[in-house]
Amino acid sequence: MTGHDVSSMQRPPRSAVFTTLRFSKERGLFLFDQHSIRFQEHAKRLRINLPSEWKENVLSQVVALDPEIQNGLVRIEYTSEGSWNISSRAYSTRNEACDAITVSAKIWPKRIAGTKHAAWDAYNEAKQQAENSGVDVALFVHEFAVIDADRGSPILLDEDGTVWYSSSSQAVDGITLHSILSELKSSGFPVQTGKLNERMVARCIECVVLGSGLGASTIESIDGEEIGDGTTRLTDLCRNAITRLEENPTSWTGVE
Repeated sequence: MTGHDVSSMQRPPRSAVFTTLRFSKERGLFLFDQHSIRFQEHAKRLRINLPSEWKENVLSQVVALDPEIQNGLVRIEYTSEGSWNISSRAYSTRNEACDAITVSAKIWPKRIAGTKHAAWDAYNEAKQQAENSGVDVALFVHEFAVIDADRGSPILLDEDGTVWYSSSSQAVDGITLHSILSELKSSGFPVQTGKLNERMVARCIECVVLGSGLGASTIESIDGEEIGDGTTRLTDLCRNAITRLEENPTSWTGVE
């Protein structure tokens, strides 16, 4: 897993902070509180000062988004110059069996690493490279280990029945992953964070990518090599946990 190179001309990372979350015309924004906490933390690390009533501002703007999209994703961005950019889009791949390629990760300084910042072209280009290769997801690799995905958090079930996710400081702290971690632990699976090295990934029982858009999507092959044993215990557990969150009214923040 050496990965393909991705390079780009892009905005400076400190010029904006963003987050992408699920949206329903009927119920509002999903896990908005959790996204808000991370948004504020990332803004602070990027030295971007958010306005005092920024949440109310965002909610009022979401109301005016494309009425054609009943369920989808909302991207919320705030620039260092004090401008909001809020847009919506429909889901593409969600809760599906997927194929992936590996892409070399761009390594950021520690204060930038792991934040959702303006210099996101490497992620967007990796996603496009995956699509051009006929697959669904790009996995970022560094020092022969998977550290992140183009739009989600990779987790895997190893041969010993332990669930692993990346401990890399370069990985984004995924909201979907952290929202279901307690349920993964209470299900009986030991959960560990560490280095998802080449051998571990190649021999895993199951690999899943968790994200606001992807939901819980199973990775069945990487760079043309099949992985996993075909079972979906981890996938099913993740999807059921997300469904329970969806059914909880407190997971949603109304926008009307």
